[in-house]
Amino acid sequence: MENDGSLVKNKIQQTTHLLRCSCSFLQTSEMAPTHAFDAQLLINQGRVPQETFDQLKKWCSTQKLPPLSDEQLVLFLLSCFNELKATQKTIHAHFTCKSGAPELFFNRDANAEDVQRAMKVCQVSILPRRTDKNDAIALWRLQDTSYYKFNLEYIIKLIFMVAELPLYQDPPDGLVVLIDLKGLSLLHVTKLRLGPLRKFFHYVQEGYSCKIKQIHVLNTVYFIDKILIIMKPLMSKELYNMITFHSAKGNMSDFFDNHIPIDLIPLDYGGHLPHQATLSMQTYNSFRGMKKFYKDEEEQVKAYKLMQ
Repeated sequence: MENDGSLVKNKIQQTTHLLRCSCSFLQTSEMAPTHAFDAQLLINQGRVPQETFDQLKKWCSTQKLPPLSDEQLVLFLLSCFNELKATQKTIHAHFTCKSGAPELFFNRDANAEDVQRAMKVCQVSILPRRTDKNDAIALWRLQDTSYYKFNLEYIIKLIFMVAELPLYQDPPDGLVVLIDLKGLSLLHVTKLRLGPLRKFFHYVQEGYSCKIKQIHVLNTVYFIDKILIIMKPLMSKELYNMITFHSAKGNMSDFFDNHIPIDLIPLDYGGHLPHQATLSMQTYNSFRGMKKFYKDEEEQVKAYKLMQ
């Protein structure tokens, strides 16, 4: 009985502590992450209807949600083509995904050991020029091809940090993803774990506040079918149908003509931009300045979890 009483007492103390933390967060004036753009400017430009924005803001006040900034609301609306119901669903999915995967979304610091290790293994960049449809372009490839250094969880965490960058700076209308498989081996495939992959695809498809428009796999490996056996069941038909596979022996001129213009692609692939190594370092340096944003966003996600 005494042990039961101690357990109850400890549970009450833990709950009280969590409630105090939640209340403290909600009373703080800087609770929502701060972005580098102004939401009202996008509304004035007609990219987001004022009426839809106001409706979403009113809806948020009726939900178990921590305070969201106007910039966050605009991003969610843009990602859902300003459809109110879809946006509402995405907001809850966004916070559910992040609160359910602290290993991917918490302690997002460029100097953290896991992030540092991921940056040494792969190069991830947001290319400096956008498509004529205002879509940002992200490029991923291996830098160190040693399979034993390949940690999927660390790499996903890095990818998600980079994915915040264009949304933080200047919201695109969508995202084009380039994945270069050069250097990937069958031994890398053995490092693909279902847990992190499931969380990755859930967030990308349901909770990421930017619409993915195209996915191009460059230097497609001969064992791509083995990778797809693992990944395809986790992907929606819509996402899978976005993927275009390009052979290592493919003609980049066709790629430039039919997909992404040569002016938007790094020199490594025959384009006019700087090398991917340079662009990835520029990207990493850019998100080093987002330390407060990542921290504030983490506190916001924690508050969401406490409110459910």
